[in-house]
Amino acid sequence: MARLPAGTVSPVETRTKRLVATGLGVAMVGLAGAAATLRTGRRVRREVDPALDDPLAPPTDVTHHELETHDGGLLHAVELPGTGRPIVLLHGVTLQWWVWSSTIALLRGRHRTVAWDMRGHGRSRAGSEGVTLEAAARDLRLLLESLDLRDAIVVGHSMGGMVLGRFSIQHLDVLAERVAGRVFLATSASTLSIRGLSGGLIGLTKGLVSVSRASLRNPRLQYPWNENDLSAAMVRGAFGRHPTARMVEDVRTMLAEVTPTTLSEAGASIASHDVTAELGAVDGPTLVIVGERDLLTPPPHARAIARLIEGARIEEIPSVGHQVMQEAPDVLVDALDRFGAELDAGPRQPVEVSEDAR
Repeated sequence: MARLPAGTVSPVETRTKRLVATGLGVAMVGLAGAAATLRTGRRVRREVDPALDDPLAPPTDVTHHELETHDGGLLHAVELPGTGRPIVLLHGVTLQWWVWSSTIALLRGRHRTVAWDMRGHGRSRAGSEGVTLEAAARDLRLLLESLDLRDAIVVGHSMGGMVLGRFSIQHLDVLAERVAGRVFLATSASTLSIRGLSGGLIGLTKGLVSVSRASLRNPRLQYPWNENDLSAAMVRGAFGRHPTARMVEDVRTMLAEVTPTTLSEAGASIASHDVTAELGAVDGPTLVIVGERDLLTPPPHARAIARLIEGARIEEIPSVGHQVMQEAPDVLVDALDRFGAELDAGPRQPVEVSEDAR
């Protein structure tokens, strides 16, 4: 048999990698047969809704910021000016700042709007501490202080909400000085002690950690997240009743750019996340939002956060899944507007910290 030049991948090895990756993908879906899974992906890739799809295009007139982090990394954030109070948008694991594009469009001109790429995602680079909730919480402090954001509403989605929870208990001084209100969006205070998550984010996280660690040892095991029916079917699970092809494709694109190292580190941090004891000791204006059909961080997790924080209010959005900012940006922004009006209606309440949190 003729030898291939050094570094050349044989057609057999290429097919093997594709088969392994596809097998991993089907295993990760784990809810139906391969044929049904592919039919689901094929169907969702045909769904179009111009009213929802057009605002998904990332704005091109944003100001880009690059901030050096405490551990030698780089934090990328974008900003659009506005006349109202700052709104800071923190995305979830595997996503990027532009997942908020529809939300940013609706906030345009009315609020100073800032969205980041969490460390290890998009244009942000993790430093020596890796992609952990603790390190990202310090990044949030850096963002608020460096851009001199005051009286802000901070919205944390999924892992971004976990970062917000961690920030709330580790950086009380900045929370009190710069944050007027917190919005926990499709997230959890614990992936350990709250019932109702089996098969959701913790199951997905464990699967991603296992696959990403295996792919670090052997790159052929990395699922490529190609633009196909299988990838669309897997991403479809993050949505509610009526996702469009554009929504699913945007999430797939972001997911395909995440490195195995980021997935492994972020997944491990999510898997050990639990701030239920400490978060309940920090009061302050808080809104909790969850999609009724969120399978990754189901409504029981949102209700648990609302119970933990005195005075917190919860809103559940019908028919919507985990990707609230894509599926129902108008409903999300309406909730933010009402929350902002509540903050404006009375004097700013200082953050109250119980003795347990000191």
